[in-house]
Amino acid sequence: MKPYRSCVTNLHICKANCCKNGVWVDVEQAKVIEAYVNARPEFSDLHGKTLFAEYDDDTDYFPSGKCIGTALATPDGPCIFLGSDYKCRIYEVRPHFCADYPFMHPLADSNKPVMIDNMFEEDKNCIYHELLSATLKSIEEEKAERAAQSSKTS
Repeated sequence: MKPYRSCVTNLHICKANCCKNGVWVDVEQAKVIEAYVNARPEFSDLHGKTLFAEYDDDTDYFPSGKCIGTALATPDGPCIFLGSDYKCRIYEVRPHFCADYPFMHPLADSNKPVMIDNMFEEDKNCIYHELLSATLKSIEEEKAERAAQSSKTS
């Protein structure tokens, strides 16, 4: 079966540009990730290393109200969990932000908007350009359909 064209199948093109600065993680999710890493021998190169740094408060996008950034492999990045093949080494427990990228969804009780990360705009080969274009096209088509239906009922 052929794979779908997606972010995961395009990593050889973009080289995981979205992971170059690390990501924000809810502190509770960071505990799960740290336990996952420390319990597995395939991550022995990360055992004893600082996996997270730089705390912040954010009650709109993180359930605990506190978030922490993933550490960087070097001062210039990328995320400490990014493999040499540009794939996330902790994919099974990857941060919520990564799973929803390029969107950042606020908590249900927040009045903050869904945000879209514009980091991918630097790389015209990134599949999210197609995602954004398709989303905008769909919105316009839906508006036109509603307008057409509204004019029929008037």
